[in-house]
Amino acid sequence: MPSGLEILLAPTTASILLARLVQQGLFPDAHLGLWRGPDQLRAAIVTRKSQLFTAPTNLPANLANRGVPVKLAAVIGMGHLIIVTSNPNIRNFHDLAGQKILEFFPHDMPALVFRACAMMEGMNPIKDMHLSAVGMPMEAAKMVASGQVETALLSEPWASAAILAAAQHGRILYRAINLQDVWIQHLGGDGIPMLGVGIENSLLTAQPDLPIALLGNLKQAQGWIAKNPGQAAELSGSTLGISPAVFTEAVKHSQIVVKSAAEARPDLELFYKTLLKLSPDILGGRLPDDSFYLSA
Repeated sequence: MPSGLEILLAPTTASILLARLVQQGLFPDAHLGLWRGPDQLRAAIVTRKSQLFTAPTNLPANLANRGVPVKLAAVIGMGHLIIVTSNPNIRNFHDLAGQKILEFFPHDMPALVFRACAMMEGMNPIKDMHLSAVGMPMEAAKMVASGQVETALLSEPWASAAILAAAQHGRILYRAINLQDVWIQHLGGDGIPMLGVGIENSLLTAQPDLPIALLGNLKQAQGWIAKNPGQAAELSGSTLGISPAVFTEAVKHSQIVVKSAAEARPDLELFYKTLLKLSPDILGGRLPDDSFYLSA
């Protein structure tokens, strides 16, 4: 395995898989870091600061379409967007009519998935709801946990963090709508292939067998997490900044699934086509070419 890598992880539950590989010593001398926003990660990839990373699957596709030499090695998360609310009467998208909804990463993938699901349910998210946004998911989580807002779109682990934080103050928050369920109901497939592992081409040139080794070890890590939840929770605290209590709850709702990019391609292309209809710039205007999807 390669050494001296700068590995950047998305601050989300499924990134524990790559953290486990580093813990096992599969990447000697690797440096683990967390990216805090899409722009930070894009800059790290373009400048080759990071050659191995976890990211929303649309991000490496966008970069590849713009000429950045990057590939998608695997999908590790199949949907973790949830509507969290203090209103027990909100149970489906139609219950959101006229409601104030807080989003994060405005104009980026999470907000687009929310809009796509609303439209599948026959609603116009712009006209039928009152949308506002903050930059980061942790901001949205804090606002709904504290009662500053009633309803928010959250990802894991921030949905779990908000629910647990609210409970400490005697407030109840509900997981009202799982966007993964809505997606599958309308479009079928295995769901929303949201989080993936990307590789910069120079690393592939140096280690052409990396995709095979990476996929096999990711699958082993998935099994280890299932069998050792306590140790996985401790690892999340030391590498992802996710407290063991939050991780233990979030992993139940994070849809951690390991597939090669080639195996997940049907779901990825359905996902990409849905995003392209709403915002062509999200992918650089087109689907990635065949070489983008690595196989094991």
